[in-house]
Amino acid sequence: MADEQTKAGPLSMTSILIVDDDADVRQSLESRLRSAGHRIQCAQNGKEAVGAFIRFYYDDPFDVILLDIDLPDMNGCEILKLIRQEEELRGIRTGYGVTVIMQTGLKESWMDAFNKGCDDYIIKPYSFQDLLGKIEQKIKERKLNASSPDPQSP
Repeated sequence: MADEQTKAGPLSMTSILIVDDDADVRQSLESRLRSAGHRIQCAQNGKEAVGAFIRFYYDDPFDVILLDIDLPDMNGCEILKLIRQEEELRGIRTGYGVTVIMQTGLKESWMDAFNKGCDDYIIKPYSFQDLLGKIEQKIKERKLNASSPDPQSP
């Protein structure tokens, strides 16, 4: 079952869903990202990840999902596809949904993820500072996209 989300702190904090089947990785990321001021939710498999995404979508949507590509019940690319389909059903255009950063141990794995809509990837093992930099960069990019005029508007 997914961990309870922390509600402490300002509402402008970045909300992150960590999806990894390795409990040590989840706990380490959760602790370090909380210490960096982020709100964290964790899932240990694909079913929990998709459920958390749907459950929190309207009230407290995630800004970032850190998604392990190799999970026991489904791979990260399948989860990513389901998340992007949910966003499409809700009228969210490509590039305006949740930021998804894939975590993988293999360089080759991320190509399929990009084809299914991931925003970035990081190869394990990585430094926490590299991950934090990617998260901050992607949040800034998403905010710039949100403030730009809609290219599909008349």
